[in-house]
Amino acid sequence: MRNPQRSRPVTNRIAALGLAITVGALGSTALAAPAFAHDSVISSTPERGSSISELPEDIVLEFSGEPKDGFNTMSVTRDGKVLFSGEPSIEGRELSLAVPEGTQADAGDYRIGYQITSSDGHATRGSVDFTLTGGDAASSDNPTNNPDEATNAGENDASAEGEQGDAQSTVPTWLLPLGGIVVVAGALVVAIMRYRDLKKTDRDA
Repeated sequence: MRNPQRSRPVTNRIAALGLAITVGALGSTALAAPAFAHDSVISSTPERGSSISELPEDIVLEFSGEPKDGFNTMSVTRDGKVLFSGEPSIEGRELSLAVPEGTQADAGDYRIGYQITSSDGHATRGSVDFTLTGGDAASSDNPTNNPDEATNAGENDASAEGEQGDAQSTVPTWLLPLGGIVVVAGALVVAIMRYRDLKKTDRDA
């Protein structure tokens, strides 16, 4: 004959076990999410979407975290053509790239492209757009004789950087909620199986 007083404690233990596993799984998922967040631009010079009359002395990007040294590049392009590019200097959360002396830039829409090593150690890419309303008239001390050559070089650099970024890629952030669901579902299955085993043991007793 089944003992109701004994069944209730067993059921309560199983319910508590399932709740603890579920809460623990959800907590682990929530804590893991920030670890996959890459650094993003929070301010820039020129500002995102701004219109300026001339290029500043330095192109500056401030990030939400402190990028690491290594494999950091920045470039300024117009219509897909590289105006100039290089490895930026790092100071805390800011990356800056000096505009080469004598750089000529006509009025138009420009893009600051970047690839950095985020504070989490993974490659991150992005861009910031701005508009130049007036062209720089200064002549370059070292003019580029073949613009196409400079463009191709910039594209080759971008390709190499892309390969490096792919090698350092990590789990996409959209997979995190799915992973959490899988963990919780697994925890519930374990709790149900444990409940059945204890229930069977209680019935045999």
